[in-house]
Amino acid sequence: MSYVVFEEKALEYDAWFDENRVIYESELKLLKKFFPCRKPCLEVGVGTGRFAAPLGVDVGLDPSFAALSIAVKRGVMGVLGFGEEMPFRDRYFSTAYLIVTLCFLEDPERVLAEVSRVLEDHGKLVACIIPLDSPWGRFYAEKKEKGVSEFYKYATFYTRSQVKQMLRRAGFKITRAGCTLRYPPTSKPIPEEPVEGEEGSFVCYEAVKASTQDSQTQLSLDSH
Repeated sequence: MSYVVFEEKALEYDAWFDENRVIYESELKLLKKFFPCRKPCLEVGVGTGRFAAPLGVDVGLDPSFAALSIAVKRGVMGVLGFGEEMPFRDRYFSTAYLIVTLCFLEDPERVLAEVSRVLEDHGKLVACIIPLDSPWGRFYAEKKEKGVSEFYKYATFYTRSQVKQMLRRAGFKITRAGCTLRYPPTSKPIPEEPVEGEEGSFVCYEAVKASTQDSQTQLSLDSH
């Protein structure tokens, strides 16, 4: 179970954001500019709260007590639990975030179904990924194969198309995509302005919980 490594190495995981501040700040800038929190707001797999706190997320869910304890110190209301069985009532949240969380889930489609359940009608899901079909995705997948990273050895990376298919099957309609990390992993990190589209190595999809009537209509992003 992938969450165990985050429980055992929560401080090491949290330190990554300081050691890679340029990358982290570019990712956060993307989320703030294109995908702000519409309250009440939930992050599933909140970790140590590095995104939730500056985004103003109300509630962070995570199975790691050690990571969650750090998030709480950052002002996030932490709830211990799994995304597959969320302890929240139906249609409570307006926005939900999954920020580099899908790759660590044992059953991502079940989690997406739960996200749909706890989102209000036409609520917004923001799912951010490192696509397998991107330079950084291939870089991390290689690190996984070589056993270099203690964290990524538990990860399953997905292509852009696979993630969009998962969102569609869960009843979401993709309305927007934005990205950053548009330079290769061999380059020195540089501050970036986020852009629309999905060509970078850190991609966020905004998807709306579709009603039965409009779930048949998909934007062009869904067809690729």
